[in-house]
Amino acid sequence: MATLQDDLARILTPNYLADVGGLSLDDIRRMRFECQEAETALSYLRRLVQGRLDIVLAYVNSAGDAEGRDLSSVVDALPEILAGGGGRTIGGPGRNPVLHSPNTESLDEVTQELDAILGADNLSGLANLDQTELAELVEQLRELENRVSTERRGLHERIDTLQAELVARHKSGQASVDGLLS
Repeated sequence: MATLQDDLARILTPNYLADVGGLSLDDIRRMRFECQEAETALSYLRRLVQGRLDIVLAYVNSAGDAEGRDLSSVVDALPEILAGGGGRTIGGPGRNPVLHSPNTESLDEVTQELDAILGADNLSGLANLDQTELAELVEQLRELENRVSTERRGLHERIDTLQAELVARHKSGQASVDGLLS
């Protein structure tokens, strides 16, 4: 069984959309669906990364010096921290994926890299990290978020290209609504 990383490696290659005009409607729909599934998994991962990054940044920026920080005040503020997005600006239009959560079989795979950086169970250990370790943690989370965002943009481009091909075929008469119903 292919992993998400295997699928991304294949889907994000430049030749994935080669000869899209020569593909069957079923192939285009299948490709669009697999891109949407991968995008949903990455979107889920990105939300998890952002949440953990927001928590770490809230802890780092909390009042007091390194020894005087109070993790309990960060825990108390979690609803505001997670709802506020840590001051991040969200670029571009939002998407409403077909699926709202990834396939449950792929959840462990999707979160494995994030958990290696900072598992959900390790959030309570932030107080045990020094300034250098916290800065490294923030950097690792930002790098992962940037990579996931870049991969998502690549998937969005492919989804848009495949959707445009489907629309063009319907407009030109090469495909019909009747074909969808039979």
